[in-house]
Amino acid sequence: MNEPYRLGEQLIIAYLQRLANGISTAELDVAALPAELRAVGEQLQKTHAILQQERRLLESNAYIDPLTNLGNRSGLDRHVEQLWHKGDPFTCAYIDIDHLKHCNDRFGHAEGNRYILSICRTLTETMEPDDLLFRIGGDEFVLISLSANETELEQRLEQVRAGLIEASSGGKAPMIGSFSFGCSRVDPLAGDTRRLMTMDADRKMYRYKLMHRVQQPKDNDAPQRPIVDQLPCNDRVFQAISMSSETRYPFIINLDTGESQWSVNAVRDFDLPSQHPYNSLDIWLARVHPEDRDNVRAELDMVVNGTWHFHCMQYRVMNTAGKYALCDCTGYRLDGTDTEPNMYVGIVTNRSLADTTDSVTGLGDIHALVNAIGEMRRVARNAGLIAIKIDEIAQVNARFGFDAGDRVLAESAACLMDCSRGKGRLFRSTGPMFVALFDDFDPEETDAVADEIERFLGSPVLLGPFEYQPPLRVATLHLDAVDRQPVSILNELNALIKEAPQVPGTKLD
Repeated sequence: MNEPYRLGEQLIIAYLQRLANGISTAELDVAALPAELRAVGEQLQKTHAILQQERRLLESNAYIDPLTNLGNRSGLDRHVEQLWHKGDPFTCAYIDIDHLKHCNDRFGHAEGNRYILSICRTLTETMEPDDLLFRIGGDEFVLISLSANETELEQRLEQVRAGLIEASSGGKAPMIGSFSFGCSRVDPLAGDTRRLMTMDADRKMYRYKLMHRVQQPKDNDAPQRPIVDQLPCNDRVFQAISMSSETRYPFIINLDTGESQWSVNAVRDFDLPSQHPYNSLDIWLARVHPEDRDNVRAELDMVVNGTWHFHCMQYRVMNTAGKYALCDCTGYRLDGTDTEPNMYVGIVTNRSLADTTDSVTGLGDIHALVNAIGEMRRVARNAGLIAIKIDEIAQVNARFGFDAGDRVLAESAACLMDCSRGKGRLFRSTGPMFVALFDDFDPEETDAVADEIERFLGSPVLLGPFEYQPPLRVATLHLDAVDRQPVSILNELNALIKEAPQVPGTKLD
């Protein structure tokens, strides 16, 4: 064997070894091979190029949805992982195509695919340069935007949806095209989590679907039941769900007829006349604390007349024992159709019994606070937050005992309830810190309540013969919309309360 041939073989072997070791950029200098080995070298290079192309195609297919040519769920996971690794904040929108099953059942899956593609095309035509759209399921999409905040992305999607409905209404298409969506802004460096991002956007999307349903053209051959013949919910199913919690009371109210369904526990704990009372809103309002009643009535009136589709409020309700229990009420108005009534559906949570209640003050604890901020994210309203910290509780505990410290916190909580007067929801955050949440409050209203808290919260507490007035700090935070995760907002409140000036109290020297 001549020397050039032997060296050529060594070049080929080294090239194959590099490829075997995963060096996909390895190259073979065919011109350096002897003439009798150049055909072999050229064939190896061609084979490697074909394999590289097939590998890239396989990798691409693993992240691409074949129908829409968008990224699929794996592509979304990879993109979000990259953003999380960089720490870049972004906004995601979960988008669900409305009535796809109806389209498939009535017109066939081929028309269903055309329906998907038409909405997909409309979405992509209105995307910004830094947006990416992924199809993660049959009728589910996720849009990732690096530049838009929650409000901006919601407004843009609302405009796209309205244009889609207009373009496909009036017999212009077999289906009235529409979609539901929910947006969530996340900042990995602020402590936000992917799990909460997914839950938040998904829940907001389903809430949107409940409140903005588009009615498709009716099939004249389909049987219809009159509204008056329909019960809001199967009674056995409703009561089974109701019995799953002793502290939460679901309710359904037919706003057209006045008929309602309440859990047996609500009848027991609030002395309702029955599980199916008529005009139950008036019955319920009669049990609301007189100082809270006007505010509660005003919000419920807006739900009844369709101005608001979401209600979330904390107020006091008289229980069967004749005492007032602090309750959270969260509910949705569901607009009716030709065959379905307008309904108000929700849950009342009895804070005096709930497992997320602070045992010292009777207020919701940190878990309830986080959930409440999450609820505020689902409504595009102004929000006012007030943080109140009672200073020197550790010194009170050391001098007078922990019972004395608990009394200071309990009496402070009672004073805070008087200051909020049913306008907001109050929670004990952590340690000696309270947080009050106010829906639809402008900065002036929030500051006014904060000033009132500073004036009246420092009421003296008798600790044996000693009259003690606790020092405190108060800080306010106003948000045009709650477009961040709760942990980010609470971190900002903690920073503000640390910088707030102290309202002095009794010295414990």
